Amino acid sequence: MAGRLTTTSDAPAAESSRTTASALLPCLLVPRDSISPYVLTVGDPDRAVELGRRLDGGRELGRYREYVTWQGRWRGIDVTVTSHGVGGPGAAIAFEELVLGGARTIIRLGTAGSALDEVRSGDLIVATGAIREDGVSHQLLPLSYPAISDLAVTRALVDAATAHGGVRFGTGVVMTKAAFYPGALPDERAVWSQTPLVGYEMELAALLIVAALRRVRAGGIFTVDGNPSEGDPEDASIYNPHRDVVREGKERMIEVGLEAIRQLAAADGSTTEGNR
Repeated sequence: MAGRLTTTSDAPAAESSRTTASALLPCLLVPRDSISPYVLTVGDPDRAVELGRRLDGGRELGRYREYVTWQGRWRGIDVTVTSHGVGGPGAAIAFEELVLGGARTIIRLGTAGSALDEVRSGDLIVATGAIREDGVSHQLLPLSYPAISDLAVTRALVDAATAHGGVRFGTGVVMTKAAFYPGALPDERAVWSQTPLVGYEMELAALLIVAALRRVRAGGIFTVDGNPSEGDPEDASIYNPHRDVVREGKERMIEVGLEAIRQLAAADGSTTEGNR
């Protein structure tokens, strides 16, 4: 017989395996109900590790594919950090499971490109909302429903950025787009250049729509990692997200994100004892 049948002696082990699996969120592979109410999400798994190590008592909670999850405390507040990878569909899985695990406030810390002359690499953007070309949220809610950042989260990010010395930042709507490199379809930049669109990224709209559906708070802050006006737009080499100015911007973004979490927790009246 090609397959292998489970014998009576195999049954206890199989049952134990099913029990263990059911105790974990299926894609984040962290224990159910283990996620803190306050969550920071990032695209890069390495950035999740870096951020997780900053937390008091930071430890890895789970790891599977692009999803790396750390847990710890920041100024007495329990915080979860999770990477969601690149693109809306995969990120939406992480956002859904974060909520299933206990998240009530999710802030995305990401990178974004910008085409506004006044927005330069290393600057920060606090997103007030997102255009839904993410490739997944239209399957969750009609496109006529807007992707809007939570007001309390946005205020906390703005206040934290304002109080942080040396931070240049702006606010506004970002474009969440599923395609990173252009294809054969017409370029729509001429259309969007007529609007005050502040940046382009790939996951925020999915987060905001999942948050709206699941009744949790969400928002996003971004480090600008490129702008065509900084060089020859025909030279693809101008896009380099690994420059020092971008790394420094990410550092400031992380500091602002952590301070926003502290402010939100203080406003909520959260205590260490009240968090998981």
